[in-house]
Amino acid sequence: MKKTAQDSFIKTLAEINDRLDELKAYADDHMGIDPDSINWGHVGFAQDFLAALTELTDRAYNRGEYAE
Repeated sequence: MKKTAQDSFIKTLAEINDRLDELKAYADDHMGIDPDSINWGHVGFAQDFLAALTELTDRAYNRGEYAE
């Protein structure tokens, strides 16, 4: 069977949704960090994730450096 662009796009979207579900579960679990042991290193770690996600959402919604 010949693979189409639509097939690949739909498969890619499913994989994106899988990753988003994983990240949501990771965040809901406090990124695997015991809330009582949080330190500034953990804050920086979480902020790195936030920066990466902000870049993606800015691209998706034409915000920030991607604004027209």
